[in-house]
Amino acid sequence: MSADEQTRFLQELAEDLNSRNIQLPSFPDVVINIRTALEDPTCSSERLAEVVMTDPVLVARLLMSANSAFHNRAGIEIVDLNLAISRLGFEVVRNTAITLAVEQIFAASEHKELKNAVKEIWSSSLSLASMSFVIARSEGKLNPDNAFLCGLLHEIGKLYILTKARDYPGLMGDADSLNTVLEQWYTSIGKSIIEAWGFSPEIADSVESDENVSDDENAAATLVDVVYLAKLVLDDMENVAETDSFLGHAGKLNVNAESLPALQEAYELHAQSMRASVGG
Repeated sequence: MSADEQTRFLQELAEDLNSRNIQLPSFPDVVINIRTALEDPTCSSERLAEVVMTDPVLVARLLMSANSAFHNRAGIEIVDLNLAISRLGFEVVRNTAITLAVEQIFAASEHKELKNAVKEIWSSSLSLASMSFVIARSEGKLNPDNAFLCGLLHEIGKLYILTKARDYPGLMGDADSLNTVLEQWYTSIGKSIIEAWGFSPEIADSVESDENVSDDENAAATLVDVVYLAKLVLDDMENVAETDSFLGHAGKLNVNAESLPALQEAYELHAQSMRASVGG
């Protein structure tokens, strides 16, 4: 890739970011309607089921999730949507709808040169979502469903960058340069996208976990800490407990070397169940 092409691409990214002209497909109506319904404190399972039933694919995903090993330890099959929603809980319904929508956004990138890269990012996002979920659940005070969203959306900026890179064939053909751009820009781009989609500032801030994580071991744990630790564990599950970064940040999340095997087991179960229902 020529220096001129790289400069033009980076200038375009910077202009998009400064003008907040960062666009990915909007969420489908069913996601918006679910979020609206859940803003009503009187929302019931029956009301939520009425909204969900407008999307047959989402109905199928929720039933699969309700019957997964993670949510159905007793193995009693559920075929009724109302019962599935009651078993899963409202936040899991919301997150399943969002996961399906994000999956569809990733799948829309049909350019043959993007296929493998997009698949890898989607797989990484699912893994980070599961690990973030089980870490937050272990911590006990943070919302694990929000932690799941943090992991799921963490690399959404990479999808935007790859989509724009299709117009720069030199960049697409230079793997090292493309990876450098992805790593340097995906967090700021991703944060802008997440804010535009209407998620909370805490979820948006978690995208920049490496920059925002606190070294204060006595500070209250946040979703930023969850994502930071989840990335550490996923990067090196076998040896992470011996690293200074792990030792310095795991304590505030009630994670240590002794609890790590159980955490990894919970992660495997959650990831397996989720991948069976959403793909990846």
